Amino acid sequence: MQAESPSVYERLQTLLPAPKPIEPTGWLNRARALEGPWARGLRSVSQVIFINHPLSGALLLLAFWLSSPWMAGWALVGMTAANGVSHWMRLSPELRNQGIHGFNGVLVGCATAVLANTPMPSAANAAQLTLLVAIGGGLTTWMIELWRLRFHRRGDPPVLTLPFCLITWVLLAVVPPSLTTPLEAIQPAAATTPLETLLLGIPHSFGQVFLCSSLTSGCLVAIAVVIASPMAAGLGVIGAIIGMTSSLIQGADASAVAQGLWGYNSVLTAIALGGIFHTPSSRSILLAMLGASLATLLQVLQIRMIGILPPLTLSFVITTWCLQGLAKRRLPALIPVCLHAVVSPEEHRHRYYVTRVLLERFRRHLQERLAGIPTISAPPVLEEPLNRQTQKLFAELDRDQDGRLSIAELRHALMSNLIHRQAENNDPLLDDQLNTVLAAMDLNQDGRINRMEFGHFIQHLRRLRDGEDRLRLYLIPMDANGDDHLEPNELDRLLRSLGQTNLTSAETNLVYADHPEGLSWRQWIDQLLLA
Repeated sequence: MQAESPSVYERLQTLLPAPKPIEPTGWLNRARALEGPWARGLRSVSQVIFINHPLSGALLLLAFWLSSPWMAGWALVGMTAANGVSHWMRLSPELRNQGIHGFNGVLVGCATAVLANTPMPSAANAAQLTLLVAIGGGLTTWMIELWRLRFHRRGDPPVLTLPFCLITWVLLAVVPPSLTTPLEAIQPAAATTPLETLLLGIPHSFGQVFLCSSLTSGCLVAIAVVIASPMAAGLGVIGAIIGMTSSLIQGADASAVAQGLWGYNSVLTAIALGGIFHTPSSRSILLAMLGASLATLLQVLQIRMIGILPPLTLSFVITTWCLQGLAKRRLPALIPVCLHAVVSPEEHRHRYYVTRVLLERFRRHLQERLAGIPTISAPPVLEEPLNRQTQKLFAELDRDQDGRLSIAELRHALMSNLIHRQAENNDPLLDDQLNTVLAAMDLNQDGRINRMEFGHFIQHLRRLRDGEDRLRLYLIPMDANGDDHLEPNELDRLLRSLGQTNLTSAETNLVYADHPEGLSWRQWIDQLLLA
């Protein structure tokens, strides 16, 4: 079968110098990029609260140690068992390296330390609990894989901390009552006013995500989140305040609120909905605020209906599922993030900005084409050394040195960068593509491609190449039917997510004239480049 001809974008990329590998700058970013077994384990710890940073994981382990050395030890046991089962089952090493298979095991270890709230359990009890943590941690990975096999379609709900909840409730049933204490016992609080309650409750809410009840541990958890993602930390604070305020309105004990027992589910919900599973925006923040309040309400209902079991993070899980489903149906302009592309709110926001810049240019030039307005632009401002590279490239392409490019000169440049030149030279599509490229470069439509127009085009080509990965990750959720084509209704949704209006009928006809079935990725990139 004959291979598909390269797209215009693929051909022209050969004119650009190879991109330099991006090296992490600053010690925090260098620490984020650490690899190896210890980094994998520390990411498993930090992924509990949706952050991915080994340094943050180390601070969280310190917070566990300050709460109880047993908590730090059993968290490591649960994490090791979970990742070990992942390796034994030959599951995705990438997910394991990012901590996805280990964080539920970490929580099982933390819960066990709180259950066995004693400074020094006997050797027999310690061995028994360690074995249970190892078994429970391993089972969480098995449950995660079962969930993935059942819910693997785009847009299906993530498993979140459901395995931790189920395993911990089972532990409560199998561990002898003599070895356990209440998981969420209310302790006297120093707060005397509602403001003091909220101020104490914020760090405690962060700590209670890991069942850490001390103020010092809670502060360390909050700092760990700030280091990895200030935006996530801000969302968590908003969630904690809303959750605690909602619980006080519903008559919750002020001591329990100050201790963080009514804020941790809201912290997780706000971070998840506001910046992890959706691109951060005003819409996602409003959804996060709604989720924080709803998580508190569900926690109240859970305690009233099944008060025999500790609430743990079940209300966070259910709230996140429900509001993700609601957003999918009622808020189509709120763009979700594919699970495999989840990183930090800051990176998700960066993807949004890259996509917005590219789509604004595409829409503007599309409207100019329909109106017959020449795109006369001022010389582009190119930073050094990009300006030198562009001028040098133009001089190399302009073989007759007449100050303009021709189709023959562009063809010669492309042929010199191709290995299979003979096959490409016989490609009947090549001349059509080159004519299209020259027409796109000719901003003032005078039939000449001068240095300014060439620089303008190369600048856009480079911007498109540098942002291609982010653009692709942002666009994946738009493909609602999973056919790997961008259809008119999906493009309209993309535009609405960026604050633009739907395509007009004339714009739709122009974009989809040759592709009524929808645009493949290669065709869509060519549209962005040549619009």
